[in-house]
Amino acid sequence: MRFLFCVPFCQMHNGKEFLLTDTVGFIQKLPTTLVAAFRATLEEISESSLLVHVVDISHPLAQQQIEAVEKVMSELDVVSIPKLVVWNKVDRVDDPQKVKLEAEKSGDTICISALTGEGLDNFCNAVHEKLKDSMVWVEALLPFDKGDLLSTIHKVGMVKETEYTENGTLIRAHVPLRFAQLLKPMRHLVKDASIRQKG
Repeated sequence: MRFLFCVPFCQMHNGKEFLLTDTVGFIQKLPTTLVAAFRATLEEISESSLLVHVVDISHPLAQQQIEAVEKVMSELDVVSIPKLVVWNKVDRVDDPQKVKLEAEKSGDTICISALTGEGLDNFCNAVHEKLKDSMVWVEALLPFDKGDLLSTIHKVGMVKETEYTENGTLIRAHVPLRFAQLLKPMRHLVKDASIRQKG
C-alpha cells in the first residue's frame, strides 16, 4: 500500500525543476472506513499541472487497472488536466518491442524501466513538453527589486531568453498561468519600453 508523499522540486536532465507528488496506489476491495480518506487525498489531483499515470505493464491485469484509474479520474472530474501514461517494467514483459509499438500507437504513452533506467530520458522530455503546453508565453520587464520573482520563474517556468536592461530584466518565457497573472503589470512595461525606443 502506498501513501501520499512529496518530493519537492525534482530536477530534470535539462536543469528545470518541478514538484512531484505521488498519490496513493489503487487498491481493490478497499475497506469502507478508508475510502473517504483516500478520496480526499486523490482530490488534491485537481491542483495538478500534469497527471502522470504509472502502470505496471508486466502485470497480468494491467488493462483492468488502467480502466479502474480512468474511472476514478472521470469521477473526480479531472479529465481536462493534461495526462501522460507511463508503462513501467517494460523490461519484464515477454515482448518489449511489441509493447513499445503499442505505446506509440496509443499516444501520450512512454515506456520505461525504473530498474534499468531505460526510457527515463524520453519520460523527462515528455514531461517537459506536456508542462510547456500547460503554460503561457510571456514577455515581461521585471524591475530590479523583483529578484525573488525572477528566480522563481527560472525554477517553475521555461525561460527562453533573459536580457538585462537599464530599466530591469526582460524575460521571454513559458510560465504557469498563475505566474502569468502576477507578471501582467510587468508585461505592460515591455510595451511601454518598446514605444519609448521607437519614439
